[in-house]
Amino acid sequence: MKQLKRLDAIPRDPYQRALKSRLRHIALSEDAFNELRRTQQDHVVIEDAGLLIAQPYQGAIGLQYAFPNSDQFARHFPTMFSRLLPALTIEEAPMGIRLRHTDAASRPYVEPVLRAHAFEMMRDWIRMELAELPPSGGPEDHIAAGGEAGAFTLREARTDDAEAIVEVESVAFSMSWLTPDVVRRSVEQEPVFRVLEDVSSGRAVGFLRLRTDLPSEGYVSDIALHPEYQRRGLGEAMMRWALARFREDGLRCAALTVTSDNGPGIALYRKLGFTAAETGIDYHRPIDEDEVRQVLEKNRASRITVRTRY
Repeated sequence: MKQLKRLDAIPRDPYQRALKSRLRHIALSEDAFNELRRTQQDHVVIEDAGLLIAQPYQGAIGLQYAFPNSDQFARHFPTMFSRLLPALTIEEAPMGIRLRHTDAASRPYVEPVLRAHAFEMMRDWIRMELAELPPSGGPEDHIAAGGEAGAFTLREARTDDAEAIVEVESVAFSMSWLTPDVVRRSVEQEPVFRVLEDVSSGRAVGFLRLRTDLPSEGYVSDIALHPEYQRRGLGEAMMRWALARFREDGLRCAALTVTSDNGPGIALYRKLGFTAAETGIDYHRPIDEDEVRQVLEKNRASRITVRTRY
């Protein structure tokens, strides 16, 4: 199921009224919504109280939901989630279940429910947007750094780059969600996946993954650079390549998501003209039962209680 920005309202339909509420975390077109209701797939739970959608993506399950208000979420999410769980397998989602929460006002009511079901906070993030792409002469694959022209090249990723890409992400960030198998599938399926290669050594030192299939917006899904190669202008060069590629593909604007503690990254994106548009929190839940028990024990120790409104 494709997540859409636009919501076609059907005022008499209770599900659509729920989707239009302040607490919504997914927006569906009328056709997409009606197709979900018609097929009643294993990964979709629709009731009068709201809906849950589980979407497989890169070795994980992306969980999205919509309820009219926080009380309805607290009352009905547990039973709806328990109906959905049997359809989710560790073979299908070795990276577990992820949920992106964007409504800051509802967090005190939503988070305790999630924690009671073995979700834990993964990261808080900022969505940044560039309203208009800068003019450019097209993406240049050869990147100069440290005064040495052509020292790096931004080439197409190959499946045999998988281990190197996972290594770059694991040392560039405090946590990594990529596995070699996930990377190999992504390289085969996604249109723009680039590796930054040190020409002198042939070493993969960074990577860039882009979405260019949205109507007018280019999205930087991933950008990472090995710490040994940071502060040399390579990250900025990769971003400028991405923006030039977006323009070449006929797109008009760009967006990305960055963790709120990534000060250098935020500074770079602001330098390129990006502004903060939205904030949120990603939660994660394992599927393996032993891992679920460990998370539940840790969450119970924190003694967070469910709050409700009346």
